Amino acid sequence: MLIAVLSCSTVFAEFSWTNEEYGYVLSAPFKKTSARIMAMGGAGIAVQNNADALYMNPASLGAKGLVFNIPNVAFTLYNIKDFNDMGLIDSLIEDPESVLDSVGDMINSDLLDYGRNNLAKVDAGIGFKAGRFAFAVDTQVNLNLYNSVGGFEYLNIIPQVDVAFTTGFGWRFLRDEAINFDVGVSLGLNLRAFTQAVSFETFSDAMTGDSNFEDVLNGYVTALGWAMPLSIGFNANFPFGFTVSAVASNIQLINGGYNYKRTTFNAIEDDPMGEIFSAIGADEFTAKSDMNLALGVGWAPDLGGWEWLADPTVAIDFVDLIGLFDDFSLNSFLARLKMGAEIKLFKVLELRGGLNGGYVSLGLGVDLFKVIHLEASYYWNEFGENLGDKDVDAFTIRANIFWE
Repeated sequence: MLIAVLSCSTVFAEFSWTNEEYGYVLSAPFKKTSARIMAMGGAGIAVQNNADALYMNPASLGAKGLVFNIPNVAFTLYNIKDFNDMGLIDSLIEDPESVLDSVGDMINSDLLDYGRNNLAKVDAGIGFKAGRFAFAVDTQVNLNLYNSVGGFEYLNIIPQVDVAFTTGFGWRFLRDEAINFDVGVSLGLNLRAFTQAVSFETFSDAMTGDSNFEDVLNGYVTALGWAMPLSIGFNANFPFGFTVSAVASNIQLINGGYNYKRTTFNAIEDDPMGEIFSAIGADEFTAKSDMNLALGVGWAPDLGGWEWLADPTVAIDFVDLIGLFDDFSLNSFLARLKMGAEIKLFKVLELRGGLNGGYVSLGLGVDLFKVIHLEASYYWNEFGENLGDKDVDAFTIRANIFWE
């Protein structure tokens, strides 16, 4: 037992979570994937959205209602253009197990560029809203990519799992007046686990059955952390459907970020809750996660009973105002500007479009019988230092069963 403890301590001492490679995974706030918001250029804090109000703007909970969202599932695949150019989309449809085997043939792909990227992400959760109170439980599996030099042999995957418990409350003042106000607050308990980087080749062997996935990660150094983020939102609602909003999100209440401990994959697998709540002394560390301040304007006009025919929504957001002062430039300004629009036809078909830092986003949704909601979005992300450095496209499909 003593030898085993000393061996683990040696592994922990030799391995460090470098900020360059793991910084985004260590400190990034949990974000539930919303196909609607991503299709609208990432804008939506001033848009009433019961399904995602907990994460976008808790002040929107001030609009009373009863909502059940059980369950909601979203799947996101990144680098769609590269995959299509390499014929991997056809391979995914015809023989999914052959996809990872053929990724090694990639040429001139963003996947092989130096720095951060993403491969895929899966979200699943349940939630409900009763009156002004809401609660949700969400899980997310994220396959982060990092290329330390450039080229296939240096491409690594960082598997990440998040579980978020979030509750929120909103209140509307002057409800019956032409101008009224909403305030809201949400609090989360976010759990996160991820392993040290795994080479893409090793990971693909495990995924295709050439090796056992558990054996691959057995003994890998793993970070297991938790955080308690607070969000505060405010809406000013004006006549003709105009709303002006402000949101301060990711206010970390404990140590300013995620509180981590070093452990191993098999320890989490055997006793995840025991690992979360047990102390480990010198192997604990904290990753700071910055607060985000955002402003938004929304317009959802009252068409006097004609909403069944066409129901439009327009949203403009300006995010990360604090970061703008650290790097005040035109590029920095545009990177924080998000805008989008949606029109719902016959209360069934939803058409969406937007601009996220200058990148185009598109999407559509289908609302079937007010019970089943299906959505798809295609959009772009910037993973480089500046706009245009490393633009990565993504495709999200989301399905949820809800009653509202």
